Amino acid sequence: MTTSTQPPKAATVTTPDLRRLVASECASLSGSAVSTVALPTLAVLELHASTTQIAALAILGQLPNAVVALPAGALSDRYAKRPQMIAADLTAAAGLATIPAAAFAEVLGIGQLYAVAVVLGITKIVHDAAAISYLPALVEPHLLQRANSRLGAASSVADSAGNNAGAALVGAVGAARSLLADVLSYLLSALLVWRIRTPESVAAPPPGGRRTLARDIGEGLRYVAGQPTIRTVIAALSTLSFGLAVMNTYWAYYLLVPA
Repeated sequence: MTTSTQPPKAATVTTPDLRRLVASECASLSGSAVSTVALPTLAVLELHASTTQIAALAILGQLPNAVVALPAGALSDRYAKRPQMIAADLTAAAGLATIPAAAFAEVLGIGQLYAVAVVLGITKIVHDAAAISYLPALVEPHLLQRANSRLGAASSVADSAGNNAGAALVGAVGAARSLLADVLSYLLSALLVWRIRTPESVAAPPPGGRRTLARDIGEGLRYVAGQPTIRTVIAALSTLSFGLAVMNTYWAYYLLVPA
């Protein structure tokens, strides 16, 4: 009798819970494309923001990438991922919902846009870190690369489609009202994550005692600093992000302000 050494069927990569995770990422990305267009549009057209204020809005939106990424990664390793993803989505939805409410009440200010931009940046980092850490629990180890590829491809399509749909929605119903679509996208994302039933594992504390979050972050920084490949990737991504930040700062101002 022969024993098969073939790996499990590739169909395992399309489990219902994995589809829910991918759909959750696509929903939040598609909706976020609306706020990417709507926030600077509101700042310029409704609040008559200056170039300095538009720049501040762009900086505050990107600041969590530098400040929160390592703590978010440490949190995703130490605690359950699903609650983090759900909490991040609900927090983002609540923050965004304040903008159309304030616009309707005619009390919207640039400070509120700053605060919401920071909240959106933080919640995105927390959600993405938890989602990446949760993925290995949803597929077999030999299928992890394929699952990552599918998640990345689906996210890219959703982001591209969302940018076009978001711009069209802002033009059709106005910047403030269009944010309600983003609110719904975050609620849908939270619902999809809530429906995931695959159990997840949480890293046990080391034998020598409970590790502190600061120590985990410090070890992460030392690991990154000691890896030439990772340092190169970070430098490349930082350069790209800098160029995109400059573009995102001024496109709204120069395209929307009447000549």
